Amino acid sequence: MLSTLHLKCKCGSFEATFDAPPRLTFNCHCHSCVAVIQGIEAKDGFSGTSMKSDKEGGAAICIFKSNNVTVTKVDSAKIGFMKVGEGGKIPRPYCTECGTVLYNVWKPTWCAANRNALFIDDGSPFVPTCTPVMNIMSKNAFDQDKVPEPKHKSAPLGMFVKFIPLVVGLVGDGSNSKVNALIPVDISKVESVPITWE
Repeated sequence: MLSTLHLKCKCGSFEATFDAPPRLTFNCHCHSCVAVIQGIEAKDGFSGTSMKSDKEGGAAICIFKSNNVTVTKVDSAKIGFMKVGEGGKIPRPYCTECGTVLYNVWKPTWCAANRNALFIDDGSPFVPTCTPVMNIMSKNAFDQDKVPEPKHKSAPLGMFVKFIPLVVGLVGDGSNSKVNALIPVDISKVESVPITWE
């Protein structure tokens, strides 16, 4: 049974542990997730762990309860944030040193982690138990034909059944003040990328 997962950026400036398996695992192909990944990975000097689920660029995501996360190492000076457009509501944190997208805390009870930056105790990359991993939001992909199977136009019902209790707080107290290192103080000052990322 998987007990602990470790999230690390490529340069070692940020590390966190998750003491429970992910509640959900999927690849998101929506414009918002993809634009941020492309925007960060297009920066000069990017050498981090990509969040792309495949060469076409969906976001490889694991969802956890926030109280399953413990930040074990953080250099706050090297944490940057990016959102989609000036009105973007979801700031995605990343390491400004290497460019690894980390995890974002959109609601106080859950967070979305870069699945490609997760490792098990022996240092091996995390491999999802649900294979093949589902691809969601294909209707909002930049190129719907390139989204691999199994794909869903939005989020399938089974995913909503697992996700809604997290959003409305029905799975107990999932909030965690320790994740505040990955929440910007002033979202109006967060770097933005256009929806096309160009």
